Amino acid sequence: MSDMFNVLFSLAKDNNASSTPIASPGSSNRENLITTVYKQHRTRAKILEPYRRLKNALKNMQDEYLQSKDNNVFLRYNNMKHMIHEVILLEKQYWQLVDIPPQEVSESPNTYVLKIINLLDEKGGQPPAIKSGGIAALLGAQMINVTDRTKDQNLHEQIRTKSTDELRKECDRLYVELYKLIRKYLGLRRVVQDLTESFQDTRFYPIVPRYPLLKTMIKRVLRAPAFAEVCHEVNE
Repeated sequence: MSDMFNVLFSLAKDNNASSTPIASPGSSNRENLITTVYKQHRTRAKILEPYRRLKNALKNMQDEYLQSKDNNVFLRYNNMKHMIHEVILLEKQYWQLVDIPPQEVSESPNTYVLKIINLLDEKGGQPPAIKSGGIAALLGAQMINVTDRTKDQNLHEQIRTKSTDELRKECDRLYVELYKLIRKYLGLRRVVQDLTESFQDTRFYPIVPRYPLLKTMIKRVLRAPAFAEVCHEVNE
């Protein structure tokens, strides 16, 4: 039991330590720059993983759709239902994604990115919910927390080795990179949400007219500008 309290105490201490003000682009305060670049990297990692899930799911659907063209109507109908279901499953398994609010009209790109950094940093400070499994699940969560803290410590130490000028340049670069990543993630998320809604609307339809409707749904996804922009990307 004492180990559990130690973990929770350590998490609380980490959250308090992360309250250092975040630097704006071009800031010269070294400690603020270190904190900002550190949080930028953590935010990027938190968004990049669900972004890749969405992108890869859509790319798999694209490949499977092309392969299904040689199948007969009934087999292809089942293929299309399956490939769409695999994509929209991400919306149902909400824990695999991250909720990011859209940019307000009045927000500049950097202000918006800063808001997302703070939002995800607050969420990241909360201990994970233990749904089931009792002591085994709790111990597993503790091990994950220890591993994550080790990675965070290594990242923080690596950032501290940079000069102030290097930190300033990296801070500016990451503001731009995060804005692009957030925009692409939200674009793919909207595509999947629209697909989910369209698919659910036809779930009680017979094969006719559902077959052509499924084809239309998939083609709409594959031709969506948000997917066309990223479908040829190579994972970093």
